[in-house]
Amino acid sequence: MAEKVTATKKESNDLATLMPNREITLAGETITVREYSFKDALTIGNEIDQFVALIVNEMNGTNKITIEQADTIIMGNLELVYSLISTSIQKPISFIEALSYENGLQLLDWWWVVNSRFFMNAVTRKIIRQNAAKQANQ
Repeated sequence: MAEKVTATKKESNDLATLMPNREITLAGETITVREYSFKDALTIGNEIDQFVALIVNEMNGTNKITIEQADTIIMGNLELVYSLISTSIQKPISFIEALSYENGLQLLDWWWVVNSRFFMNAVTRKIIRQNAAKQANQ
């Protein structure tokens, strides 16, 4: 008779890993901060590419970006960031602009937590393409 095998480790939630959406409360309303889907990536691809290019440029050949550098990108590109966040939360930009300072920071932090993996994967792909182009031109 076969012995039943039971998992000894707590299994992770694979769906949460694949799409780590988060529900938060802002201005008394429950908002879902979504990781960008494939459809989102195709729909707002130009905006994503702009943001990724800003990150790659700020990294300046290193494999790191500091909080200060990220803040510089965000503060210097508010309309772009508002648009990206708007897609993630499926709310108009006017909703974001009307948030209090505290709620705005909370939203910004959660947006980055949920979507940072998406953006850093895109950054990696862009750097690989740039390096391949440099090697091809040598």
